[in-house]
Amino acid sequence: MIVGVTAASMQGARVATEGIDLWFEDLADSRIGTAAKRVNGVWVPGHFGMRPPALGGALGDRFDVVLTPSGLGKFTAEYESSANLELDGIPVRVLPLTRIIASKRAANRPKDRAALPALEAALAVLEEADRER
Repeated sequence: MIVGVTAASMQGARVATEGIDLWFEDLADSRIGTAAKRVNGVWVPGHFGMRPPALGGALGDRFDVVLTPSGLGKFTAEYESSANLELDGIPVRVLPLTRIIASKRAANRPKDRAALPALEAALAVLEEADRER
């Protein structure tokens, strides 16, 4: 599932990010490595406490693996409410903007606080569009 600012930008927020944050239900899932290999990338599962898991190779540093997003529930609960969107013609699951905002508030890092006005403005536009329908 795509989370973070990339997920927000896919839902209309005018924000910028350096990488795509990915949250996996099970880091031991062999499909992660298979998918990385299909695009000439590498999956390094990592070892908790020693090094975090990472995607690399042809994937470069464009992807970040999120282990424990701030302020969110368990993966399965968040996945159930995720949005189905397309990225370059590929269907992907994306954390809803309301949950991204909740996570940014919970993390409370300076970069998260700085992103909140743009995220909240995008949410207001989406909510107004829903009311008009």
